[in-house]
Amino acid sequence: MARHRHAIPHTVTDVLLWLLATDVAAAHQPHPHNPDRCTNLRCTNQAYPCLPARDAHRAQQAATATRPRARVTSALTGWFRPSRALPNAA
Repeated sequence: MARHRHAIPHTVTDVLLWLLATDVAAAHQPHPHNPDRCTNLRCTNQAYPCLPARDAHRAQQAATATRPRARVTSALTGWFRPSRALPNAA
């Protein structure tokens, strides 16, 4: 599995959706010599922005909120303890 190369902004609330959207957007860019066409082979002769590029842009917006995502703090440490004592191994 490839490592991800995107730095995730603090305003992203749905990390998986945002990562997928950035990958799709990166794969569907305008052609350098013909900027009104998509470079992706799946979009041969399609106008840019193609449907996948538009969907990726909408997904990035949907995955981003105006307030930052919550951070897990150390206050949750120790919540998950056994409900009964474990037997000692002799």
